[in-house]
Amino acid sequence: MELPEGYKLGEAENDVQVLKRPGGYALAAFGRGVNPENIRRVAEADKRYLEAKELDNKFGLGGDPESAFLFAEDVREAREKYLLALEAAYRE
Repeated sequence: MELPEGYKLGEAENDVQVLKRPGGYALAAFGRGVNPENIRRVAEADKRYLEAKELDNKFGLGGDPESAFLFAEDVREAREKYLLALEAAYRE
C-alpha cells in the first residue's frame, strides 16, 4: 500500500497496525481486517487537514475577515473529511 509521503504503517501488539504521521505521531490504530485502501484514505485526508491547518496558520490570522473565514472553513471541511474517512475505515 502506498501512503502519502512521510506516513508510515507500523506494527503494534495483538495484530494492530498503527498509522503514523510524518514525525512519528500516532494517528490511528487498525486491526488486521481493515482494508488497506481505507487506511490510505485516512492518511490522505489527514495530510489534507494538516495542509489546510498550515495555510490557516500562515494566512488566516493576518488576513482580512473574509480570507480568515475561508481558511477556517477549509480547515473544518478537511477535518470533517478526515473523520468520515476514519469512520468508514472502522465500519468496513
